[in-house]
Amino acid sequence: MQTDLVTYLAVAEKKVKQSPAQTFILSILAGVFIALAGALATTVSWQIDNISLAKLLAGLVFPVGLILVIMWKTELFTGNILLLVAYWQGKIKGKELWRNWLLVYLGNFIGALLIVNLLYYCWSGNENLLLSLAKIAENKINLSILKAFILGVLCNFLVTLAVWWGVTKTTFLEKLVLIFLPIFTFVVLGFEHSVADMFYLPWAKIIFDNTSWLSLSISLLFITLGNIVGGAITALILNSQQK
Repeated sequence: MQTDLVTYLAVAEKKVKQSPAQTFILSILAGVFIALAGALATTVSWQIDNISLAKLLAGLVFPVGLILVIMWKTELFTGNILLLVAYWQGKIKGKELWRNWLLVYLGNFIGALLIVNLLYYCWSGNENLLLSLAKIAENKINLSILKAFILGVLCNFLVTLAVWWGVTKTTFLEKLVLIFLPIFTFVVLGFEHSVADMFYLPWAKIIFDNTSWLSLSISLLFITLGNIVGGAITALILNSQQK
């Protein structure tokens, strides 16, 4: 476990020391990867009436997004909540932590919106698929604040475990399996991932005129807060195991 900590701390220090421009570009790329994973999960499941089977298929393919994020060493907001471990270990400063989170969150959002706009153009002839995406988004927006928060907590508890293992394990097979399992679990159980929702939520605004940016923003805010708490719980557990 101590070896895993040393490995992660080296990665964390590199993350906060790279230039803002590099961080921003890598965060846009991560947003693209997660959005493409969301699009992939929707494409394989939207025509399936059996809800359990649809969730199973979505869960099987969505982990591609985080696999790409980690293998390409990009910057994902939900995964970077684990930087708290480096902060608590005294390896990075508070201002470095907040700067990274803010920059990466913005970059992830831009990357996700880029894919939304490209796919809206490419899928404009498939009204049923677009309607399916909009209904997914509407269901997310209609979650109560408490549900959105709790589902965000549960999601990022799992996502940060996947990121920790993906960063610290050495062989490709170990990384693949240990990234896949937590992400498959959160997708099938319907937990909420803020960066994935940067892809999903705008479809409600695009397709349904009666959806407001305010309701969309509130949903994303409480999912994001839940993700921060869920990731912080994982970071706290991992940090306590080093003592």
